[in-house]
Order: sequence, then structure tokens, then C-alpha cells
Amino acid sequence: MGLGNFLPDGHSPCIASTFLDNRGNEKHLVGIKKMLFTKTLLKKMLQTALAVVENQLAMFNQLDTATGDGDHGTALLAAMKAATAATQKEGNLKATLEAIGWDIMSNTSGSTSALMGSFFIGMSNAIADEELDSNQTIAMFESGLTNIRTSTRANVGDKTLMDALIPAIGAMTALKGQSPALADLFTAAAEAAQKGADSTRDLVAKFGRAKNLGERSRGTLDAGAVSTALIYRAYADAVK
Repeated sequence: MGLGNFLPDGHSPCIASTFLDNRGNEKHLVGIKKMLFTKTLLKKMLQTALAVVENQLAMFNQLDTATGDGDHGTALLAAMKAATAATQKEGNLKATLEAIGWDIMSNTSGSTSALMGSFFIGMSNAIADEELDSNQTIAMFESGLTNIRTSTRANVGDKTLMDALIPAIGAMTALKGQSPALADLFTAAAEAAQKGADSTRDLVAKFGRAKNLGERSRGTLDAGAVSTALIYRAYADAVK
């Protein structure tokens, strides 16, 4: 049985260095290459995120009741189910991401599905390979953010999901060129997203139905920002 039988998905063996043992014999130190972003990993990340959304469905809806229609959790659950189902289709990573985006928008409705769908389609625009290193993964998520910006003018400070999403991608961008492990990359994104979500409590809503509340929207967390933060935490957990 070779070393490959003991390695986690997405890893492969490599010779990292040579050293001498205490008897002067030359030994090879076998290392493990950094995990790559693949379709298999994408499936795991989305399945982990789906489980979180299912567990927090009532909380998301309750948060949305304060300033919106009270259905954010329900809409997000439908979108995540469509996303995970799309990963089961035949096709490479690029085609899968595109299918996720279109299936989310085709099978669900509302702003949540439109924005999520746009993000995944944007991700697909940036890749050509089946295995992405951390810098390519960052570029893929940056492309998702670029595309979602064509669907909304919301920015940080507007009390929307963008208060969590923009910092998450920003934290990833800050690591570009440093070749971080994917686990470190998504942990940084999750931490930034959580801080962004927490900040929405003190913000006044500028978009959506919550905008009509004006100052009365202050003092509550934005459901979209909270769910985005928990999804990125799920991504980080899946990559570990």
C-alpha cells in the first residue's frame, strides 16, 4: 500500500528535502503538497454550508423578520439545495460553477438567488483549470465579487450581505501572492466576514425593504450578512 492511500483528498506526496539520520545515512523527508481547489472540494464545501443553513433556518428567518419579509432562511435554503444538486451533474469545475449559478436563479426567486447565482457565474468566468492553487482560488472568488457588483450597488456600510462578502474577499485578496494554504485562506475570509456581519447591528439599511425603516433598522443584524459569514465559516471548516 503506497503513501497515496493515506493522503486526504486533494493532496499528493512529494519529496520535500533530504537529511542525514543519526548514523549518517541519507534520508528523504516526504512532505504533502498544499490542498488544491477542485470540484470534489467544492462539493464538500457546499454540502457543509447546506447543513449549516438547514440548522440555522429559523434564526435566519427571525433576523429577516425584523427588517424584511422574514423569508431569508427559506430562500437561502432553496438556493443552497439547488447549488449542491448542481455539483452532482457531469462537467468540469468551470461548467459546474456556471451550472450552480444558473440553477440557483432558475429554481429559486428573489434577491438572494439573483445575487448568489451571479456570484457563482462570476467565479466560473475566472478559471480554466481543474485544480486551482490558492492564488487561482483567490482570483476565482474575486471574479465572483466583480460579477455580483453588476447586480447590486450595495457596498460596505449599507447593511446587506455585502458587509460580510466584501471583507471576506478582501481578506483573501490580502493574501494573494503569499501562496497560503486553503485552510488559512478560508479561515481569514470567515473571520473577516464575521466581523462584517457583526458591524451591521449599528448600521441603517439603505437597500431593500429594510430601507423604508430608516433609523428603526439600526440595532439589528442583517440576515444576509449573518448567513454569508456562517457560510464562509462552513467553507473554512470543510477545507480543514
